[in-house]
This record gives sequence, structure tokens and C-alpha cells, in this order.
Amino acid sequence: MGRKSLQINNDKKEKRLKLIYFFVIVGAIMALLGSTLIISKRSVSDLYKSFVLDFIGTTLLYAAALTLCSFFLYAIFVVVVLNPMDIKRSSVIKFAFGGIFTLIITVLILSFSVNEANKSIDDMKSYSNQEWQVKDLLVTDVYRGRRPSRLVLIDTTEGEMILHREKLKIYRGQHYRFTYLDKTKTIIKVEEL
Repeated sequence: MGRKSLQINNDKKEKRLKLIYFFVIVGAIMALLGSTLIISKRSVSDLYKSFVLDFIGTTLLYAAALTLCSFFLYAIFVVVVLNPMDIKRSSVIKFAFGGIFTLIITVLILSFSVNEANKSIDDMKSYSNQEWQVKDLLVTDVYRGRRPSRLVLIDTTEGEMILHREKLKIYRGQHYRFTYLDKTKTIIKVEEL
């Protein structure tokens, strides 16, 4: 009788270990694919394809983060609910608080990623339907970041905007005509006035 329960216990532990490996491998694959797609969007000349690659890559990175949170939640669930006898009661309580904290982080990441995905989808629809804003705006600040990136953050009188490829050098204190998408404030075209 003792050998049979030990065999069942080992089988359960092996299944849990396989599930944990699954979480780690799937999360790593999604993170690699997502970062590869985001990096490869630089080489695409079409802005719509760049939007699509950015959307898919960002979605994969959020999914990798959620998979990592699921990994921690599952591990904490195993310790707190399935095997609380194997460790001290004070440690079980610490794991329970860690699980609550991880659950809160998971909900925040999930709500933020859904919000960002909806904005990206709306922007892709607006771009394909040519529904964009055209305004003459004053540039109050420009941040170009490090050199490998072509991304430029521009503060205007309408708020902060994002320019993916700077074809025209933009200076602070100058007026420009911006063609941009309304949801994410992504600039499509810049013209000097």
C-alpha cells in the first residue's frame, strides 16, 4: 500500500514539473518571437506592415509576461493548496501573500495589454481607412533616444506623439503640420510650415 501511494505521489510531481517546464518554454518562445518581430519592424518600409509587426510582437511580449505570471501563480497554488503539509505554516502564509501580489500584477498586466491591443487595432483600422488627423502644431520638446532606434518622441501643444521614422529633422520651438492617428498619437507624416 505504501509503495502504491508513493508511486501516485511521484506521478503527480512529474506532471506538475512537466507543466512548470511547459510554462517556462512557452513563455520563452513567445518572448523571443515578440522581440524578433519588434526588432524586424525597423527593416519594413511600409508603415502599415510596421504597425502589424509591432502589434503582433507587443501582443506576444504581453502574452509572455502573462505566461510568466501564470507560472508563478501555478507554483504558488501547488505550494499553498496542494502541498501545504510539506513546509511550515509561516512559509505557506508568505507564499499566499506572494500569490495575491502576483495575481494583482497579472490583472494589471492583462488590463493594460487589452487596452493597448484595442488602441493598436483601432489605429490599424484608422490607417487603412485613411481616417487621420491633420493639424499645425508647435513642438515643445523632442526626444530621440539612442541611435539604433529610429523612434522619436515629440511633445506638442496637443500632447506627446510618437514618430517611428524621422525623415525630416524636427526642432523644438518650430511649427509643423502633423498627420497622425488619434488613438495612440502615432505620427504618419510631418511637413514644415
